[in-house]
Amino acid sequence: MSTSILGPEIHAKFESIRHLLARAQTLAVNCSNPQAATILGDRLAALDAAALFVIVGEVKAGKSSFINALLGEEVCEVAPDPCTAVIQELVYGTERKQVSLGDHWERRTLPAEALRSISIVDTPGTNSIIRNHQTITEQYIPRSDLVVFVFSAKNPHTSSAWDLLTYIRQEWHRKIVFVLQQADLASEHELNVNVEKVKQYARERNLQNPIVFAVSAKKEIERVPDSGFDLFREYLLGTVKDGEIWQIKFAGSRETLRKVLARLTADLVKNREGFEADLAFISALEGKVEARKEKANSLKRLAVDSLCLAYERIAERLKDDFTAGLGISNILRRSLPFVRDKDLKSWLSDTQRTFEENAKFEIEAEANRVSKDICREMSALFEDLTQSIESHQSQILSEALPSIEDRSQIFARLKSRLDELKISDIVSNQSIGSSELGNLTLTGGGIAALGAVIALATKILIFDITGGIIAGAGMLIVAATLLWRRRSIITDFERKLNVSKSDFRSRLDAEITGLFDKIFIELEYRLTSPGKNIRQQIDQLSPLLSEARECEQEATAMI
Repeated sequence: MSTSILGPEIHAKFESIRHLLARAQTLAVNCSNPQAATILGDRLAALDAAALFVIVGEVKAGKSSFINALLGEEVCEVAPDPCTAVIQELVYGTERKQVSLGDHWERRTLPAEALRSISIVDTPGTNSIIRNHQTITEQYIPRSDLVVFVFSAKNPHTSSAWDLLTYIRQEWHRKIVFVLQQADLASEHELNVNVEKVKQYARERNLQNPIVFAVSAKKEIERVPDSGFDLFREYLLGTVKDGEIWQIKFAGSRETLRKVLARLTADLVKNREGFEADLAFISALEGKVEARKEKANSLKRLAVDSLCLAYERIAERLKDDFTAGLGISNILRRSLPFVRDKDLKSWLSDTQRTFEENAKFEIEAEANRVSKDICREMSALFEDLTQSIESHQSQILSEALPSIEDRSQIFARLKSRLDELKISDIVSNQSIGSSELGNLTLTGGGIAALGAVIALATKILIFDITGGIIAGAGMLIVAATLLWRRRSIITDFERKLNVSKSDFRSRLDAEITGLFDKIFIELEYRLTSPGKNIRQQIDQLSPLLSEARECEQEATAMI
């Protein structure tokens, strides 16, 4: 058949649905749904093909005999035992040949005149024990133009065929007719009762005005006039001649289109909702990180304030000791070789050593305390994030975020940085190894002021006080010089000490901030990256969903 025999109105309908099927097929491909793309492609190809009739029924219902009688030749094997073990496509061809389409599935080409207008699919029994038969049969239903249910005229009550009818009506709304085969084995009364029963069963499954034929393949083959096949062939010829088959094709294509588009739309909506839920979850995680970040910053400020306060206490004692050491009596005593307890250089060295020992002891104790507070807070963050991610059931997010094993390694690595965080190391001369922190030493901070004073005092001295100058006059000159410059030396020391305290605070703040920044930057990246990917997925879904809904509306609007 060709659409050239159609009138302008039906031809226009076919062109519009052909265009829509092609759009929907492209959409299915873009949605990575090969099953939908195949169904739509088959339906598109079937528009200009011979009408596809699918013959279904239970084992021993007489389907093969029915097909042989309909075509006027024995093309399907008939035997006492169930023998249709494969799905058979029967199509027209000038030469007989048989091609395998897969397990239990073949196409047979026959020069049967009836197959010029129709193609027939002979299926195994709906109650067949051969695996996948019903699955394969159901693959043909969506692209069929007419489904012929064949029942035994004596027993049309078998359940598996009616279950398949329920599926067909619910899923695809195909055009259906019923055949009571082997009518020669039933009495007239049985036929009348069973015809009404078939109509009743069909109406119970929402099939209004069911069409039922009673036929006898045996009589048809034996050319007995009342076989019933004349009425069935007349129905088929009328269907083709009057264009009803094209209406069936159009209606079948439209229903297939609507069904597939509804599924595509539902899948797209479900995917988008899943992405949006994952995005909201990631935002919640980011909120947790941000809240913890604020708390960590507060802890950092407390830690810096606490350490700087300890530093200031030690620095004040240093200033007092230094000022006392430059008292008039101490200067005079340390300037006389025979009465001094230590020279100026020894005094300055002892003052520096005492300062460093006190600083190490007091600041290390304070540093260990604040380190534990910071580690405890950050460990709580890692534990909270880990539990939240593991409790969030999402295949999409599981693919976007690192695996549980990778997440454990990431969090373990970040936690190890905290475990290595000893603020006492930051403010001492100790190595801090793999923690990647800088080295803010007391020698580079507070002691710098003392060192500058030592250098200043050395320049002030006229003689080398370490070089064995014994002359009392030389020592008196040194003492006089120190007494003369005492106030300016103390003032300069205080100024440098204040600078060192400010420098200690800023450098300590920078070191701890740098550590926190590294940890939080990596955490935020681990969340930002999948969040960005999910937003891209949503952006890609939006045009697909718009196209699906537009196609679905057009299919619904078709009459």
